[in-house]
Amino acid sequence: MANRIIKILLVDDEERLLDSMARRLALLGFETIKASSGTRAIEVASKTRIDLAIVDLKMPDMDGLTTITRLKQITPDLKTVLLTGYGSEETRQKTKISGSEYFEKDSMSDLWDLIKGFSAKSTKQLPSKELIDPAGRRSGDLPKIIGETPGMQRLRKDIERLSEMDCTIMIRGEQGTGKELAARVIHRSSHRKDQRFLAFNCGCFSDDFNFTELLGSLEGSGWYPGSVGEKSKNLRYIGTIFLDHFETMPEQTQQDMLTLLEDTLSTQSQDSAESLRDIRFIIATHQDLKQRVENNKFNKNLYQRLNAISINIPPLRERRDDIFPLCRYFLAQLNKEFKKNVESFSEEVLSIFMAYPFPGNVRELRHIIERAVILTDTASIEMVHLPDRFKKKNQTVPAKIEGPFETLSELEKKHILKAVELTRGNRSKAAEILGISRAALWRKLKIFTAEN
Repeated sequence: MANRIIKILLVDDEERLLDSMARRLALLGFETIKASSGTRAIEVASKTRIDLAIVDLKMPDMDGLTTITRLKQITPDLKTVLLTGYGSEETRQKTKISGSEYFEKDSMSDLWDLIKGFSAKSTKQLPSKELIDPAGRRSGDLPKIIGETPGMQRLRKDIERLSEMDCTIMIRGEQGTGKELAARVIHRSSHRKDQRFLAFNCGCFSDDFNFTELLGSLEGSGWYPGSVGEKSKNLRYIGTIFLDHFETMPEQTQQDMLTLLEDTLSTQSQDSAESLRDIRFIIATHQDLKQRVENNKFNKNLYQRLNAISINIPPLRERRDDIFPLCRYFLAQLNKEFKKNVESFSEEVLSIFMAYPFPGNVRELRHIIERAVILTDTASIEMVHLPDRFKKKNQTVPAKIEGPFETLSELEKKHILKAVELTRGNRSKAAEILGISRAALWRKLKIFTAEN
C-alpha cells in the first residue's frame, strides 16, 4: 500500500481554533481542510477523499453528532473525532455509539497523541483509504464469513437462501459478532449487488429524527439518483439499507419507518417501473426486541412487521473451533495492512485464546491480534505481545479442564472489572481493551452496581 499524506477535515465555527489546529497538524505531516460549518463539511466530504474528521460539537447550523452521522453516510469507514468544550456523559455515550472518538477541549494533549498514530511518517500510519464502489464493496476486500462450525455453516445457508428474497431481514447477535459483515454478504449475494449499501447507526438518531428526510438530504452527495418526495418510491435506487443498533431507534423514527414500509406496500404494484422492491432493509440488534415490546419500549406493529424472517450469529465462545481459522485470516489481513511478515502464533497463545471467553466476540479477537502484530518484531506472536490481562505469573493451561465452572456472566463480570482495574478506572481505555463501546461498558457497570 503506497505511502501518502493523510488528509484531515477540521470542522469548527471558531476560525482561530481551526487555524491553530491546522498549523499544528501541518507540523505533524498532515494535509488539512477547514470547514466552518457542518453543511460545508458535508460538501467537502462528498467531493474529496478524507481520512479523518475532527468535528466540534456546538455549531450553529448543525451540531457535531449530526455532522458526523452525515459524514459517515458519505464515507462509512471514515474515522471521526468529536471535540467539545461542553462535556457530558450523555454526549460521550452517543459519540461512542456512533463509532467516534470523544475529546474535551481541555484535554487536547490526549487528542494529539491519538492523531499522531495517523502520521504519514509513522510506522503505524493509517493505511490508504479503501475505495468503496456503488455497492459498498471495498476494493480487494470483499466481505467474507469465516468459520466451519455448525452455527456458521447454518448462517451461510440462511444467507444464501435469503439473499434473493425480497424481504426485510433481522440479524440477531451479541456486539462484535459481525452483524454488519453478514448484512454486506447478503447484499453482495443479491441482485442488488451493483446498487448501494447504506448503513445507519440508529443510536445516533435524535428524538426528532426523520428517516425519510435524511435519505432525501443525501441527494447530490453521490448516494443515489433522484430525490425523496411525499411518495417513497424514489428511494428504489439505493439497494440495501442497513440499520444497526435497531433497539435504540427513537419512538418517532420507529413510527416513520413503519409508515415508510406500509407506504411501500400500498403504492407499489407488481409491474410498476417505480417499484420499491429494489430496496431491502436489513436490521441488526443485540437485544431482545420482543422483551422491549412487552416493556412498551419498542413499537409492537413495527416489530411484528420486521420479525418475520431473522438470522442469528452465534457468539465466539459457542464456536471455539472457528478461533484458529479466524486467527489465520486476521493475521493475513493485518500483515498486509501493516506490511509485516508474522507467520504464526505460539502454542501458548493459541491455548489462551481457546480458554478465553471473548466477551467482545470476533471484534475483540481481531483487536488483540492487531495489537500483537503492531508490537511484534519476530515471526511469531508470543504471550509478551498480548494485553496484560493475559499475563499471569506461572500461568499454565491444564491438559484437562475440570469443574465446577463459573457461569459465563460471572466470567464476563470478572473480565470487565479486571479491565477497569488495569486501566485505573479509565472507561475509554477499558472499553478499547474489551473491544466494546464505552456505552456498552457503562451499561454493564451499571448492572454490576445494581447487583451489589
